Order: sequence, then C-alpha cells, then structure tokens
Amino acid sequence: MPRQPPASQKSAAASEEGPVLSGESVQPYAGEADRSVVRVIGTARACERDVAGTGFVYARERVMLTAHTVAGADRPLRVSLADGQGFDAEVVLFDPLTDIAVLWVKGLPLPPMPLQAKREASARVVSYEEGGTTPSDQPAIVGDRQRAESRGIYDNQLVEFDSYIFRGPRVGRGMSGAPLVSRDGRVLGMVFAADTDHEDKGYALTTRQLSAAAKTGRHATAPVSTEGCA
Repeated sequence: MPRQPPASQKSAAASEEGPVLSGESVQPYAGEADRSVVRVIGTARACERDVAGTGFVYARERVMLTAHTVAGADRPLRVSLADGQGFDAEVVLFDPLTDIAVLWVKGLPLPPMPLQAKREASARVVSYEEGGTTPSDQPAIVGDRQRAESRGIYDNQLVEFDSYIFRGPRVGRGMSGAPLVSRDGRVLGMVFAADTDHEDKGYALTTRQLSAAAKTGRHATAPVSTEGCA
C-alpha cells in the first residue's frame, strides 16, 4: 500500500492543505492511458505478504512502479492487464532510497506513456485499487513541485527528492505506483505515499525524480535483488 508521507511533508501538511479540488479546476480527460497502466501481483513469502500494486508502461516492455511494492518479492512477478492477459516480469532496477523500481516484461504489447516534466494542475490518477481487475480513473488536482526529505523505504539513509502533493482520489491499497496522467495521456508523476490525516490527499514523485531510473531501466535485462521486507 502507499507509504506514509516523508517527515518534511508531514510537517508541511499541518499548515498547508494542498490544492483544492473543484468542478472548475478539473479538465476533461482526452487520453487513453488506462490501456498502459497495469496491475503488478506476486508473493513475498519471507515478508508473509502478497504483492499488489499499480505500474505503468514507460518504455518498450518496461513498467515503472514503487520499490516498496516489490520489496522482498519472490521471482517472477506477474503483470496483469485489464483484458485478462498476464505476463511474467523481472525486477531489473530497484532503488530503495527514491522508492522506484522497473520491471522487464518480455512480450508486453502495450504502448509506452511519455513522461512530461511540466506540471499540469489538472490530472487523473489511474490505478488498480486493491482487489480490482480493471483500472479506476479519478480526477486530481496537482500542487506545485516541492523538495522533500525521506530516509528511504528501509529508513536507513537520508535522501532529498522532488514531489507533488495532489488532492482528489482516496489514496488506498493498490494505488502505489499509479501514474498522475495529463489530459493528453502523459505521465506527470507516480503515486508513492498517502497522507495520514486526509484520505483524499496523496504524494507523487515528479517525472524529474523518475527520469534517472527511467533511463537506467529502459534497456536493463538482468534481474536484481529486491532486498528485504519494507
């Protein structure tokens, strides 16, 4: 499930409610992003849990999602599509500090979603909520880009990163790794944390933060360790 917000964003949340969702601020959605958003499932027996989260296709046969979703997971994982198709997937990039992972899904027929660096205030969150076999599509309002601090998914090293606060959908289980999608189907960010006080408030890594991992994972084929439970 989504992590709790980083400490620096927790303190900011007390004085800043984040963007306000209104009918006037939500723009019509003109993209077809749902088809390139996938459900990631598997097991993590050492952690005594099932793996369930959302990911999105950003390059040929490559899916990006949060690292904490697949931490300690057994090989292989499984990528499930809305039409019922399923594909084996290998973790080829795992960064526990920035909470980003990349899967290689051989034979995956879905088109990549381009990453967009420029923020748009109106977006959609496309995700597989817990137990869902088809993606949900919910409006969201995205706040300004901000710097935040975290100690990674294992709470062992301080790191700074770029993120957005967004408001709109209830951020629940299965939504980690969901893309924030622009009205023309471009990725603006990736959901990684839920606010502890407001169920309609979440946190997303910006595409600026995702770009290095996206570049490294684009051609990676060697499986990597998903380390320990998070």
